[in-house]
Amino acid sequence: MRLRHVAAVAVATAMVGLVSVPVQARVLERPSAQVGVKVKGVPTPKEFFGFEMGDEGKLAHFDSIKRYFKLIADRSDEADYQVVDRTTLGNEYPILLMSSKHNLKRIDQVLDINKRLSDPRVMQAEAKRAGVPVDEYAKKLAAQSLPVYYIEATIHSTEVGPTQSLVNVVHRLATENSEFTRQVLDNVILLVVPSQNPDGQKLVVEHFNRTAGTNYDRTYPDLYHHYTGHDDNRDWFMLTQKESQTRVRLEQKYRPVAQHYMHQAGATSPRIWSPPWDEPMSETLDPIVVSASNTLGMQTQRDLVAEGKKGAKWNDAYGILWNADVIGYSPFLGTSTWLTEIASVRDLAYTYTSDKILEPATKTLRSVLPYDSKTWTLKQIVEYGASAAYSGMKTVASDPETWLYDNLYLSNRNSETWTGGPYAYVVPADQRDPYALYDMMKIFDFGQVEIDRATTAFTVGDKKYAAGSYILKTQQPMGRWVDQLLRIDEYPDAARKCAECPLIMPYSETTDNLALFMGVDVDAVAKPFAAATTRVRGIEPVRQQMPGHPGRGGAYVLSPTSYGLGQVIADLQKADVPAYRAKAAVTVGGRTLPAGALLVPSKDPNARPVLTRASQETGLPVYATDTVPNVAAVKLKADTRVGLVRGANNMPGGWMMWMFDQFGVNYEVVSADDYADLRGKYDTIVLAPGISANSITRGLDPAKNPPEFRWARGVPDGLDKLKQFVEGGGNLVALGSASTTAATSLGLPVQNVTPSNRTAFNAPGALLKQSYDPEVPAAWGMPESWPTWFNNDAAFKVTGDAQVAATYPKEEDLLVSGYAHGTSAIGGATNIATFDVGKGEATIAGGHITFRTWPRASWTVVTNAMYNGAGEDVTAGQLAGAFR
Repeated sequence: MRLRHVAAVAVATAMVGLVSVPVQARVLERPSAQVGVKVKGVPTPKEFFGFEMGDEGKLAHFDSIKRYFKLIADRSDEADYQVVDRTTLGNEYPILLMSSKHNLKRIDQVLDINKRLSDPRVMQAEAKRAGVPVDEYAKKLAAQSLPVYYIEATIHSTEVGPTQSLVNVVHRLATENSEFTRQVLDNVILLVVPSQNPDGQKLVVEHFNRTAGTNYDRTYPDLYHHYTGHDDNRDWFMLTQKESQTRVRLEQKYRPVAQHYMHQAGATSPRIWSPPWDEPMSETLDPIVVSASNTLGMQTQRDLVAEGKKGAKWNDAYGILWNADVIGYSPFLGTSTWLTEIASVRDLAYTYTSDKILEPATKTLRSVLPYDSKTWTLKQIVEYGASAAYSGMKTVASDPETWLYDNLYLSNRNSETWTGGPYAYVVPADQRDPYALYDMMKIFDFGQVEIDRATTAFTVGDKKYAAGSYILKTQQPMGRWVDQLLRIDEYPDAARKCAECPLIMPYSETTDNLALFMGVDVDAVAKPFAAATTRVRGIEPVRQQMPGHPGRGGAYVLSPTSYGLGQVIADLQKADVPAYRAKAAVTVGGRTLPAGALLVPSKDPNARPVLTRASQETGLPVYATDTVPNVAAVKLKADTRVGLVRGANNMPGGWMMWMFDQFGVNYEVVSADDYADLRGKYDTIVLAPGISANSITRGLDPAKNPPEFRWARGVPDGLDKLKQFVEGGGNLVALGSASTTAATSLGLPVQNVTPSNRTAFNAPGALLKQSYDPEVPAAWGMPESWPTWFNNDAAFKVTGDAQVAATYPKEEDLLVSGYAHGTSAIGGATNIATFDVGKGEATIAGGHITFRTWPRASWTVVTNAMYNGAGEDVTAGQLAGAFR
């Protein structure tokens, strides 16, 4: 253990701008290496819970764990229990801060220093005032602070072991008086997050405990995050969920130098995995941050081996450093994120037994101490997890000043001079979808990006930008994150083990281009340019002026070109205001709006207040005309009733629920009981991606699941019932893989032409070129060309009558951003089409156009299909009569 030299600190405190703190107290407080008890009155986990963490078939409830952590904080001056937020379902989101009494008392001062260290411009200014070279100044400042070490468990709620393990970790740190605990608590501030998804912890453990002694399955059968399920760690750049936002606020406040994610993997995976990471690596990541992450992982491998814990492995998996959805936000602050993946057991808490030695069973350089048993227990998960946690803490605590200097100061200084991206990204003020602009810029604002806005028009090269255009420079503290989210991704050919080895695909998807997902035009500008700007503090929707009242027989009109139109339609329906969609282009006040424009009778007394509020919330302009356009239209069904077939534990269906809730869609999740009278209950039924024939006809077995999950039981004739629903006049929308379910059950004239040979064709989560026909109702409001999400999805050859809304161009290479090869095979194929089926209609989209809510631009298609298909055609004369 390295003790700090007090004399060096004394020099630092004499410098101008540095905060004088008694760092030497840290040295004086250190006890001998003798182990003892420092806090009395704290029960052991066994005394408090009635069993040891990891006991066979035993899981501590999250509420009990919270009470235990609070008890420890109440009885120890080296722990501080806080509830920092509420979750999606209203549960508490707790954290536990642990450090020495002296450190916790000055935590605000520590966080202030660390924030200053992270801003190279602040460092430059303070060093200049002190008359000291900035690097030297930063080192002295780091000597007066402490690194924050962030450790987090059960992101995925069925991975129950890590939270149980943290109970033992916290108890040891709170009660043991040893050289190890003193080193950690004196030199580090620990930020312990017992669960990143408290809702799921409660659901999963309560279900496990409630089903004990029954014939029911012990694992919770549905989404353990209300919307995202297992995808809750795929929200780390869109930041849609409350828990994702809470985590980012913690990262921004505490600026940890290291962040340990405690995961579990499948039972046959290595006993424990840690970095070094596998390929690929994003060019936007700072090498200090990545190398330090690898260091944490390798030190953990060494410590596990030293403890005789067999079966540790590294490097051959988890290439998560390419895409922002799994990289997360904190590495762009200077945090070295690392994870441990520990093998799971049977039914969450029971010994797993195999007929052969469990992995890794072979001695290699990546697994120097292989496993030698056919069994694996929850107790081992708890013990391995604790060992890894201690290792990471010890690594940072043994050299705190270097971690602060390298991760907070150097990595952020590097960002200021980073030249890996363009000089700036310019977001033009004139966008076809002002709501998408607002939606995207909110993300950058929440991420504390420095956003400038032009106060006057300016020119770059031969392109002129209007006042109000946003400028996002890449040489700023969060500049690398900006580039990560706006660059056109070109997958690195270097992501191989050798020159002749196959390309390594990333753990997640191959692109995260925020602007392309959301339908926002953005320009990358390579060289510096001049523009008069003001720094933006908070993002608001584009301010629109409501037009004057057009008179009783007039109409309010909105363009169909925004996916925010879905919210406007839902708001109108809630207020019982009728609405129509024009079947052809209309001209209002000299503006020509494309087919699909929303027409609202001005005579309805609720129309104007509803549209005024909706315009303020979305930034969409509302136009008015005293003469109703002479055009045929679709009258949207009043209070359109939408049924969502999502299935149990189907994440795409959960994401659909989130989008429906954001836009206020009048929907219910379709239950098995509903199939008896689908037409009586729903106007439109949406099959979420992932819904197969088995999802509908077999579902959850009632004999293996409690009564509250009967809604998801199978309906043997469910596909026939769906067909009868459509043929009887219902409207069906089937997305992603559910498109083939619908095509088969309805007998649609399509053939899936996507090749299954991944050697010849592969597009594993990329943006491909897409052509739209905006005259077709499903594509109303879409541009003629815009990229679409594709993850080896279905692409169709249409062999009968259909309204084809979107196709893949007949080109050799369809890739826009990410990785794909062989895409010419689907050139000319259809993605989105609408078919007449009896008295009703069905719209299918082979691509997963709602994937995790990322491709927001495509939500326009969902809105069109849901509402138009349930509507009623009216002639121009009938339209005029309705508005009089």
